[in-house]
Amino acid sequence: MPPPTLFQLAAKSLAEEIHKEKIPLDFPLDTKSSNAVFRELLELNPRNIKKLRTHYHQLSSLRQLDSKKCDIYEEDVMNLRKFNLISLEIGNYYIKLPKEFQRIDIVSLLKRAVNSNSRKMMIHLGFSGKEEFISGWEEQISKLFPSLQSIKINHKVFNERCQFSNFCNWFPNLRVLDISWARGLSTLEGIKNLKNLQVLMIRNVVIRGTGGYKELSELKNLRHLDVSCESERYGSFDRMIIFECLLESEVRIENLEFLDCSMTFVKDHELRRFVKNHPKLKTVVAISTACARISIPAIDLLNFNSTHSISKSLKYALSNDRDELVKNCIDVIFRKLDINHEQLNDLEISKFLNALCYVLREAKCKSVKYLVIYCFARSNFFQTERFFTSYSLEILGIVELIFKSLKNVEYISVQLNAHPLILSFFYRIVNFLRFGRILQDGLLSLIMEKTVELSYANREHVFLKILTKASRFMSVDQYKSMCENTKVMKALFAIAHKLIKQNSPAYQQIIEIIVSYMNQASENTLKFLVTNCQAVEKCIDQILMLSELPTKDSQKHLLHFLMVFSSVMSDEQLRKCYGGETIIRLVGVINTVGLRNSFEKTRALMLFSTLYLLLTKNLTEHREFIKMKIKEVSKSWSQSNLLDYHKMSAKILNALITSKDSTDESICSFLIFVSAFIYCEGYETNGCWNFMETPSEIYFENFPIREVFETVRTWRSMHGSQFCIKQDGSKMNRWFNQF
Repeated sequence: MPPPTLFQLAAKSLAEEIHKEKIPLDFPLDTKSSNAVFRELLELNPRNIKKLRTHYHQLSSLRQLDSKKCDIYEEDVMNLRKFNLISLEIGNYYIKLPKEFQRIDIVSLLKRAVNSNSRKMMIHLGFSGKEEFISGWEEQISKLFPSLQSIKINHKVFNERCQFSNFCNWFPNLRVLDISWARGLSTLEGIKNLKNLQVLMIRNVVIRGTGGYKELSELKNLRHLDVSCESERYGSFDRMIIFECLLESEVRIENLEFLDCSMTFVKDHELRRFVKNHPKLKTVVAISTACARISIPAIDLLNFNSTHSISKSLKYALSNDRDELVKNCIDVIFRKLDINHEQLNDLEISKFLNALCYVLREAKCKSVKYLVIYCFARSNFFQTERFFTSYSLEILGIVELIFKSLKNVEYISVQLNAHPLILSFFYRIVNFLRFGRILQDGLLSLIMEKTVELSYANREHVFLKILTKASRFMSVDQYKSMCENTKVMKALFAIAHKLIKQNSPAYQQIIEIIVSYMNQASENTLKFLVTNCQAVEKCIDQILMLSELPTKDSQKHLLHFLMVFSSVMSDEQLRKCYGGETIIRLVGVINTVGLRNSFEKTRALMLFSTLYLLLTKNLTEHREFIKMKIKEVSKSWSQSNLLDYHKMSAKILNALITSKDSTDESICSFLIFVSAFIYCEGYETNGCWNFMETPSEIYFENFPIREVFETVRTWRSMHGSQFCIKQDGSKMNRWFNQF
């Protein structure tokens, strides 16, 4: 597929920014730019037609307007008079005017919509055949627009009152005629009067009369003939007889160069016979016909016979708004990449990839874009080693293009249907990962960010598999970068909050993913989560919800989060999050009397580390209640039979007490709490205990300091050679040397 020109890219980009209101349309555009940009604006949303009223001065140079997909109101009709147009298509399906004009006379409409300059200059005119045609309309329009060279009237009903031959008599200078979807035609009699006709479009038109096509032979200048069909809207019998009737009329078009017979029932021998009768024929479009797999010498045949032909067929269909043909081409590509990809060489694969990307960039039909995304998500080729090794550098561009194409889809339902497919494509990508095989940084970040964004789109929780596997096979640098990705972290907390409300088993997995990133999150990231994501409030809510469930494993993680967040929270944030009855409710989830296992010890330590901070800063009105609970925990701790000293490692002790803000008092307090083993693996994060510099009277009331000495002596006798102070080592070593 040839790349778009720089002008085309610029016009499309400018239209998108204007449509999103990111760039104000407050500057005049020249004629070429006005035509291109406004065409793109109407493709993005037909309602942009109103900009002709609101931005007349900026678009005053507009000369070509295709508004057939727009709802046209009376004010729009009158506003068109301000523009000097040479090409106009209006009201293909919707012309909304006051009730008395529900069946508007097309001549009256055009007289009101077009000024005198436009009438003189108009070269192309298109309108719906569904409107009212008064007697003699052909004569009036021919006089109204004396320079007309091209007319498009789709869905026109020809009958005794509106005869095709009469129409031809009034427009002898036509070079292009499109009467696709016309009904009531038994013959093309009269078309011989269009001596200058070069292009004839009679798509989905059946001429059943004997010799109905015969006069085509007299059109010496005819170069382009379209007799194709649309499968979904056209009867099988009509499709079957079109080419038969054309051959029965023994048509010989002397200078014919192009024929489109797509979706007709033309047979191999019939097409070869037609080609033989037209020696100047150069191109034949036979997409979705019985001739889809043949080749004809000296003819550029657009069908499904080769990779090159499929690509050309797709481009032709797309550039001519033939959505059904586009879908058929995509279906062929899908089947080849799904079943026959091993028989395709690298060049053929590349052509198909380029074709799919071309559709994503250029397609206007929402369902066409959906089919391309379906191809990436379901075709077997996109989960092969060959795809990930040979085309690894192209994957990021493909993913970016998918999301860019969906941005311009106005229909939410299409986006929602496409999102599960995108997650499936992501899973294929991360499923390729192995140790030593990682994704590009940009691709990994995009997949992670979009996966959490689309987490709602898949009930089978494929997003969890993506997040888990991507996290497992990240490089060290990628992992550090992900720990600072506030967009992902914010989304993970939101997902967890949603899953716990649904009582989903996936909740525990999300929490474990959050734990893996929180361990290396910077102070700035923690502050962002506290300030912008209500992370603390979400954790508190989830702790309370879990207290009502049989399984409470995640509570230790959540309590750890609270402890970590507390170290970066301002006094005002602490007061807001832990004010009122929140503290009492939180303490209520902890068993402060009779710690039965390491899990209960872990939860108690995590929660009461946060409570210490509130006492120290005098930020709670429940001081006596908290002190009472601390004493209960201390007593339960000292009575615990879980004296697993041999499991305590230097890493655990460092996590508890090695902090730049540690004091003798805070160290003693925590040594008391860890006089028996507590399972803290995974919580050795920097700075978690920085806030524990607190007056000794809070900690040591009723705390036997003898236990501290005994704890340190026992621990040093078993692990002294392994111990290494990592933070503020001189102060800590001096303190330990007292023992």
